[in-house]
Amino acid sequence: MKISLLTIIPAFFFASLYLQAQSDWIVAGEEGGKLSIQIFDEDFALEGKQIYNTACTSCHGMPEQENYTMLSPPPGDISEDRFKNQKDGELLYKIQKGRVSMPAFENSYSEHEIWSIVAYIRSFHSGYEQEFPDLEGIEIPVLAMKLGYDENVDKLVVRVSDEKTDQSEGVNVRAYVKGMFGSHFLGKAITNAYGIAYIPIDSKLPGDEQGYVSVLLKADKGYGNAKLEERIQAAAPTHRTSAIEGRHLWSRASKAPIWMIVFFNLIGIGVWLAMIYIVIALRKIKKLQ
Repeated sequence: MKISLLTIIPAFFFASLYLQAQSDWIVAGEEGGKLSIQIFDEDFALEGKQIYNTACTSCHGMPEQENYTMLSPPPGDISEDRFKNQKDGELLYKIQKGRVSMPAFENSYSEHEIWSIVAYIRSFHSGYEQEFPDLEGIEIPVLAMKLGYDENVDKLVVRVSDEKTDQSEGVNVRAYVKGMFGSHFLGKAITNAYGIAYIPIDSKLPGDEQGYVSVLLKADKGYGNAKLEERIQAAAPTHRTSAIEGRHLWSRASKAPIWMIVFFNLIGIGVWLAMIYIVIALRKIKKLQ
């Protein structure tokens, strides 16, 4: 029986591809041991969550729900031990380079953005402790920021400087709004030749009664980073009321009508009089015994 080479070659190719997919994906050497200088805090993980929801859920599903796509090999849930037991550098490399059914994201997202995805993945790994690279002997720039707001275009205006110049170009700036239930990621930008980054902010965001919101800024360039939290008037004024205000007449005494106040006071007096009467009656009964 003769078998055509046109049949053998594709079969051999797909078989080798399958075997490659089934084998362990090991990232060795310097790439696997790479460490991030960014702190994997809640805000950085929030940035990674935005990207994960856009680029990763179609295969890996939502964390801790095990609703990932059935591929070969299976992508897995990022909360699983198979992810927890990998080094930070391994996760970074695999997201960047991809393999077989895993797409490469190095041309879609910067290294900084991919580190934020790793930070988000680590937020599901209990007991994880971040390791940082040795920066001894490395010059670390000291960054400083000033925050403004341009109401004409609804954008935050962030000016970044360092110890050498007041116009630090090429600095990554990220902005968040701090709220009662955590942070809301606004956006990111890179400072221009004048050391300025513009980040859009929705003027309809709920602020306090004067329209102030608490903005958190993070900046990094090379090994240097900075953080600034400042209140700024850039949102819609909001009058906050009690959740039950206006729903019940007794939510506030000032809202209750006079007849209701008198009625409840009379009930209270009646209860106390009844209790006093019962006590006196019991004492009389005791004396008769």
